[in-house]
Amino acid sequence: MSNAELALGILGGGSSLLSGSTGAPTVSALVGFKNYQRDQVAARQAFANREDIKRDLNEFKKAVGKLDTVDDLLKDRKTLTFLLSAFGLESELNNPGKLKAVFNSDPNEINSFANRLADSRFGEIAKFLDTPQFGLKNLRISDKQSQIIDKYLTNAFEKSLGAQNPALRDALFFLRRIGTVDSTYEILGDLPLRTIVTDALKLPAQIANQSVQKQAALIDAKLKLDAFKTSSSTASTRNRLDILNGDLTSISTANAAIQKSQTVVDTLVSQLEGLRVKYADYDSFTDPAGVNAAEITVQQAAIPDLLKQRGLVAAANGAVLDTRAALTELEALYNKARNAGSADELTGIQDDFIAIADKILGDSGYISGATYYDPNGGTTQNLLRNGTGGALPAGTDTTADELSATIDTDGTRVVTKSTDLAGFLGDLQTFRDGVANASFASLATDLDAVDANFDAAKSSFKAAEFQTQINVASINNALAAVDFAAELNTDQLALGFESTVDALDRAATIESVLDDIRALAVDATDPGADLTAINTEYADRVAQLTDLIQNAGSITDGTTTVNLDNLLTAGPTTYTVQTGTDVRAEGGDLANDILAALPGTITAGNAAQLKTDIDDVYKVALQDTVDNLTRDQKVLDFAFSTLDPRGALDAQIRKIQSDLDTTLEGAQSDKVNLLSPTANDLRVNLDSLGSTIFVDSQDGFKGDFLANLEAFSTTVLTGGTIAQRTSALNDLLFTAGRAQANLKAETYALKVQQSVITEERTLLEGDGGGASEFLKPIEYTDEALRFIERYLVQKDLEAQGVSVQGGAYNAQAAIASQIGSILPQGSGLGLNLLA
Repeated sequence: MSNAELALGILGGGSSLLSGSTGAPTVSALVGFKNYQRDQVAARQAFANREDIKRDLNEFKKAVGKLDTVDDLLKDRKTLTFLLSAFGLESELNNPGKLKAVFNSDPNEINSFANRLADSRFGEIAKFLDTPQFGLKNLRISDKQSQIIDKYLTNAFEKSLGAQNPALRDALFFLRRIGTVDSTYEILGDLPLRTIVTDALKLPAQIANQSVQKQAALIDAKLKLDAFKTSSSTASTRNRLDILNGDLTSISTANAAIQKSQTVVDTLVSQLEGLRVKYADYDSFTDPAGVNAAEITVQQAAIPDLLKQRGLVAAANGAVLDTRAALTELEALYNKARNAGSADELTGIQDDFIAIADKILGDSGYISGATYYDPNGGTTQNLLRNGTGGALPAGTDTTADELSATIDTDGTRVVTKSTDLAGFLGDLQTFRDGVANASFASLATDLDAVDANFDAAKSSFKAAEFQTQINVASINNALAAVDFAAELNTDQLALGFESTVDALDRAATIESVLDDIRALAVDATDPGADLTAINTEYADRVAQLTDLIQNAGSITDGTTTVNLDNLLTAGPTTYTVQTGTDVRAEGGDLANDILAALPGTITAGNAAQLKTDIDDVYKVALQDTVDNLTRDQKVLDFAFSTLDPRGALDAQIRKIQSDLDTTLEGAQSDKVNLLSPTANDLRVNLDSLGSTIFVDSQDGFKGDFLANLEAFSTTVLTGGTIAQRTSALNDLLFTAGRAQANLKAETYALKVQQSVITEERTLLEGDGGGASEFLKPIEYTDEALRFIERYLVQKDLEAQGVSVQGGAYNAQAAIASQIGSILPQGSGLGLNLLA
């Protein structure tokens, strides 16, 4: 303690402007304030931990839960006292009529009772309660209740300091308020603040007789309000509680990122461990002499018919979907034709109409072209044209009304039914011709003449569409009830399936390259086209196209490489399912259909033809190949992933691989994904500990996991045994388990730091009713601190009878004159703050 503080401690202080107390102070105002300043949080925490204070808070919380109306509140004097004290209105306790009018006031109505009262605190309490809208709910809602508790603790704490020296309450009130004051008029409108400021500035009470503007001018001449405003640059340093809470938030954010990634990895581990159990049971499950012996015999006999049904359903379902989309377009064009405004407009509509209708009609249209070739029976059949409705296109065989296959010893069957849409095609052809030949002069009559044909076509198609949906469901439902145990040629099926996937992926890119070449051909038709530049680009695109068509993909584990079949050039390719049973992928011959037909260069003379060939020849050949492979891929996938028990297990690994990107995206938390290949280590700054924790990203996980998946696929394609599959699966588990362990370790490290910080925060907060705002020290500027310290010295001097009015006094001399006899000679007071 400085000599000045010691001296002032001996002298004592004066009365409070807020409390009105005139009792003898027990400590100097300045000394008491300095003691409080040494550890503001500890002082507030000690107050909040007082048994009487904790009891008041607990009783308030319990009591407000029982209050339903304003009258209930007014009858509960203890709760009412608590509420009024929070707003400094405890002196109004015995004015229930006035309080009822205040509580029932509409805070948003400027002329309400509360807002008309001179004391703004009545308006504040009315605004807080807002009983017209919320009743007494705001006393019970957690965040609102915390505000009341904070306000109660603040006022009660300042009162407790005022009991030591009344001027201490003035000091805390001033510092708490002055940082948010925007104008001198606010000071003049706040009686306690006005009194403190004018007293500190030694302005006589008589200035109240002058105009408000004159009073404000007198204050402004001596006080620079901007110097008291708290802001990011002038506010006091963050208190310890803020720092701890900030660190806990940082840890929570980091933990959220870790937990997101850990959940993803945990899911992968769980899936893989489940599969490992199934692989372990595989040999007993598929043993021809084991528990499934009878089922295996039945299933082996059913497989050829199942494959044919699946192929026919796939072809029919694809055709139905395409036809439904085309019919929707036709109906829209038909309605548009009815409203054609001119013969030319009608012609344009008719051209579009014919082009779409012809996609459905004819021997190669959607319906008649929905065929499937069964390599086991040597037949080409069509569920939508079974031959009962009329002559079939050349090369298409009749189909039974019902196809069935028994797949279990209990008699479970897979049933597929066929139909014949010959009538649909006839009605659609009539409708197509009627619209195509309609005259603008007799438009309504011509279109009306074929309206019934379109209705008939739609009706018959809807029936076939419904039957196709039943066929799809029949296969799915029957197979869902049966576990296939008959072993098939897994490596052949895997090769066929992966080859179709590869071919369809390349086909999608081929279409894009053809679009690029088409754009070059269009550019070349421009008389001013730079054919040299165009052909340079054309050569690059042809080279790209050649690579895509001629070179199939491969799968490797880094040591062994399996080359896939090139289904874009090999034509029909057969894969063995089991002895005597095959499945065929009807590939294309794009090397001849596209590459061989491309011109060597683009010229002004061939550019237009090239554009036409791309639209009408190359893309048609490509689409035919894609349609066939899409259909046959479904059959291969059916055999590989459903009928083959080993392939069904492998398919679950393949599903993990195809979903991996989406799965890993699920690890993102607040733009942080620790499993992303591009992820950086997460930096967690802990200001309270003066340290930084680095959470290691698992940026290598995806690459390692994909390499393991590729190795598993290689094992499958090379005919790996169940033991070899299990070994490859264990590699996947090891990679996922390592990431899982790493993430758990990061979580543990953060939890250790979290527990340390949480413990300190708990000690700091105690159980002060959750009043975190109260525990924060008041923020104020250096200028505000100097101002209030001068005020406190002034109050201490006044308490000793020293006159400080008029501005002509020497504080050090005034103090020394009264206590000089007890101070060491030459010690000095050290009251530089008064200078």
